[in-house]
Amino acid sequence: MSSPPPLTVSVVVSSYNYAPYVEEAIRSVLGQTRVPDEIIVVDDGSSDGSPELIRQRFADEPRVRLIEQTNGGQLAAWMTGFAASSGDLILLLDSDDRWSPDYVGRVHEVYQTQPSVDFVYTNMRLFGAVERPMLRDRRDRDLGLSVLLGAYVHRWQGTATSALSLRRTLMARILALPPEMAREWVSRPDDCLIFGGEILGAHKYFIAAPLVEHREHARNALASYQRSTLNKARYVFRSERMLQHYRDVAGITPRWLRLAKMEFRTKPHPTFAELRCYWRLLGEAPMPWLRRLEHRLALVGHYCKGVSR
Repeated sequence: MSSPPPLTVSVVVSSYNYAPYVEEAIRSVLGQTRVPDEIIVVDDGSSDGSPELIRQRFADEPRVRLIEQTNGGQLAAWMTGFAASSGDLILLLDSDDRWSPDYVGRVHEVYQTQPSVDFVYTNMRLFGAVERPMLRDRRDRDLGLSVLLGAYVHRWQGTATSALSLRRTLMARILALPPEMAREWVSRPDDCLIFGGEILGAHKYFIAAPLVEHREHARNALASYQRSTLNKARYVFRSERMLQHYRDVAGITPRWLRLAKMEFRTKPHPTFAELRCYWRLLGEAPMPWLRRLEHRLALVGHYCKGVSR
């Protein structure tokens, strides 16, 4: 039996006023052991000479394509880049970050060998102002499905943008936001990918190796939010609207909480924290107390099997 053809890879680089870093980011993509099929750089209205720099440095590189647009924010840049892409897999990169040489190869291998996986993310290493791994997890994990976690618990299962990748079909569903909602996500739109992907039924996989380097500096978007209570409040409000949108698209109602046991079993090695989350979800499920007890005991049984493997 012949193996399936290799999946094609599109990289979308979102860039805004990061002229000191963008060349290094793009070169980290070109230096991969498995070079992507195309690299689409979307400049989101930079005023620091970034587009001119990119054209000058990569004029002879056919894989690199620059698209310029008026400033609309990171989600708008993703939408532009995605519309111009053709790959089976979409890998995202911020223009101030960089990839280790085997990042694309490791991610591609997961998708190629596990056709049910829709979303892969890796650990990151922070560098610059801070030097440390982003996550403490030390082993790769099949995260299974997390529809209920995304819809009701909002437990973050991901890293920053540059370590996120999705199948094209999933990315298309996530980006199908109402225009007025999409315009709200000028920054931090990775929330839409993380939670929207889960609520829409993505099968997630985590690679524990820190294959992506995330630059920590004073101009990080997250840093500005942490300094402003007004921005924090607006972020929470738009997050609630976004979550409600994806719940509505998926048709999720509180009756779905009865499926907590089934979802939990899609995780081969669930953590104790996940056991607690699903235990709590079952406490809110509309079912008789005896059935709830049976389901909770099933959760414990599956957790114990995962720990013993």
